[in-house]
Amino acid sequence: MKIYTIDEILTKLSECISEDKPFSHIRFGDGGIKFIHAVLFNDIEQLKIIVKKEGIPYSMINEVFELWGYYTRRADFIDCPEVYFGEHFWPRMRGEGKSMTQKTAERMSMWKVLYRNAEFDNDSYCNPESNYLMLLRDVFDYNLLYLMKNRKIGIITAKPQIESYLIDQGYNVEVIDIVGHYQDQYNNSFKKVISIIEKDAKKYDFWLIAAGELGRLYTGYIKECGGRAVDIGFVIEFWLGENLHNRLTMFMNRSSVNPMEIELTEKGKIFKNFI
Repeated sequence: MKIYTIDEILTKLSECISEDKPFSHIRFGDGGIKFIHAVLFNDIEQLKIIVKKEGIPYSMINEVFELWGYYTRRADFIDCPEVYFGEHFWPRMRGEGKSMTQKTAERMSMWKVLYRNAEFDNDSYCNPESNYLMLLRDVFDYNLLYLMKNRKIGIITAKPQIESYLIDQGYNVEVIDIVGHYQDQYNNSFKKVISIIEKDAKKYDFWLIAAGELGRLYTGYIKECGGRAVDIGFVIEFWLGENLHNRLTMFMNRSSVNPMEIELTEKGKIFKNFI
């Protein structure tokens, strides 16, 4: 199976911007895998935890799940955990010397079964860490920050302070603010965001989405409406000064040249040619 490189993803995004074509990049990560598993295997306790955190009404679980499948089948790139189980990328860890929990490892190792049963009929796979890898410095011809320069960017996030930060850095951005975890995102933000996407999907050169499990619906709907969207997840927190997750710091870290970029460590450089 092919895992598309970051260079290939960024190149296609750049081409879609230039040619005014729709584009979507959707990541599920371990959170998405757990949600898929919980729906398919009727894991009520897991579902209760997820919907409370993500602000999804319990009555909407099946509809959200069906929409995930719909938008995934139409996405330009979707992530898959296969990279963690091969030799061309570093293993998924909780931190240095700490492997995945047994439960997480079991869920992620059965991703093919979960994707097939969820009808994610799309084999344009990318790395689950592609949001961070897009910020790597001096690895590709250009990175995500390069593509953001001199372009109009929409951002969907619960961290509205990123707007003034990025404007100060010279970027032309507008934030669509949503509520955060445990704040009932579906009832308090979802309809507003969908309405804005319907009206403004093509207003921006591309969108950056940091909105949890419902964010995958925003990403897919932006493409449906003719726009372009990249799932960047916790990159927003990284830009606002938070450290990378412990699972990543052995392999990459904040750039000493530009704090918005990332550099590979010596252990990370082993995998440079496969990223």
